[in-house]
Amino acid sequence: MKAVLFLFIVLLSFSSCSKKEYNDGWFDIEKNYVDIPQKKYDYGNPRDKSNDKTNSNDTSKIDMNNIIEIKERMFINQCNDVYLNPDDYRGKLIKLEGIYDGFTDEETGEKLNFVFRYGPGCCGYDGVAGFEFNYNGKIPNPQDWIEVVGVVEILDIDNYETVRLNAISLNVLDKRGKEFVAN
Repeated sequence: MKAVLFLFIVLLSFSSCSKKEYNDGWFDIEKNYVDIPQKKYDYGNPRDKSNDKTNSNDTSKIDMNNIIEIKERMFINQCNDVYLNPDDYRGKLIKLEGIYDGFTDEETGEKLNFVFRYGPGCCGYDGVAGFEFNYNGKIPNPQDWIEVVGVVEILDIDNYETVRLNAISLNVLDKRGKEFVAN
């Protein structure tokens, strides 16, 4: 129930209709980028491996031939299924494409990375769907179109479970898919 409540709060925060927020850095028309607001992802304490309920760094136990691919046609539905049923996906590989963005939490210095696509919200396509991911390699530029393959890990942050991908590969792609998806 807590995971569902957390997911609802996160999705609600992404689908704000406030013009002030939209014009206050969320989307900069001149620079043509999305700047994910820090307040939306301020989890308080830095995330460390002690909060990780999945030993996803051990790739010897991961079936590298059994990758769950999240495609454009059912992008939002598949992402939501992972958030709503995290235990069904724990330790499994997920592959998806989307827009890259990230930020550094000023309080903790932690870098948070996201792969996402735009989806329906309360005011058109002002919602987003996707995942936070952890990656130790070279980080792409904001708005790059990326492909991430990562292991699903479940984190306990301030007594709420959330999902993050522990990326084992990240590729910047030249060909972009649909930035705006409906399901």
